Amino acid sequence: MKRGPAISISLLVGTFFAVFFIYPAGMVVRQAFAGPHGFTLEFCAMVFRNPVYRECLWNSFALGAAATLAALAIALPLALVGHRYDFFGKPALGVLVLVPMILPPFVGAVGVKQMLGVNGACNALFIKAGLMDAALPFDWLAHGRFPGMVLMIALSLYPILYMNIAAALANLDPAMEQAAENLGCPPWRRFWRITLPLAMPGVFAGSSIVFIWAFTELGVPLVFDYARTASVQIFDGIKGLDRNPIPYALTAVLLVVTAAVFALSKFVMGRALPGGPAPAAVEKMLDETDRWLAAL
Repeated sequence: MKRGPAISISLLVGTFFAVFFIYPAGMVVRQAFAGPHGFTLEFCAMVFRNPVYRECLWNSFALGAAATLAALAIALPLALVGHRYDFFGKPALGVLVLVPMILPPFVGAVGVKQMLGVNGACNALFIKAGLMDAALPFDWLAHGRFPGMVLMIALSLYPILYMNIAAALANLDPAMEQAAENLGCPPWRRFWRITLPLAMPGVFAGSSIVFIWAFTELGVPLVFDYARTASVQIFDGIKGLDRNPIPYALTAVLLVVTAAVFALSKFVMGRALPGGPAPAAVEKMLDETDRWLAAL
């Protein structure tokens, strides 16, 4: 078997990643630890000594965790319903549920700001109807920027969790749930004791991707004028002309956190999703009313 084409493609792909990924990341890390007299950890220490940067790191972590939980709350019920039941329009809805992946999260944030911002469509409608003073428009996002960011990121990234959970559920042996049902185990107990533990590899794999994405998200905080996140601080810091090393140190901290989350996901799960073909699950046929409710 000829290996020439495979080796050439591997070298080409490896070169591409080395030039456009590894080298830029290495340059950032080098500037984060390059002091006047050589290698130093002082810049990273300054990040944790600065209360503003500590708050930004905490806000980024909270944003990642909250967005991951919100995305899980959306994706898990969708995956379970799609796996267990047959309902009206299921093939089309299985495609439509992935549509949010087409656009990045900040695009939805721009649309929400156009509707709920001070000069947005919602205020314009109230002003035109005489229900609001044009000189004192209401800022709908003033006290809801953080929940708004969580919602926007979750609505954009839940398809990642959905696909991972759906893949995990597709690999489950339905005989285990059927045996529990025959023994009188109620549905919620079967879900907590059998379905969810067996689907945890998919849940954890998708959650780690969503968390890393939300933790490092830049576009949505910028659109919502929320400056107290690590990514926004890095963006604002590198625009300066004084070659401040702190933004690079903060970038290195983010890289360490994301790498730790990825390594933790591999350690906790131990292995990939079960790869063997599982028996096809029997989809339950719903009556006409329940089929429409499931579609909704």
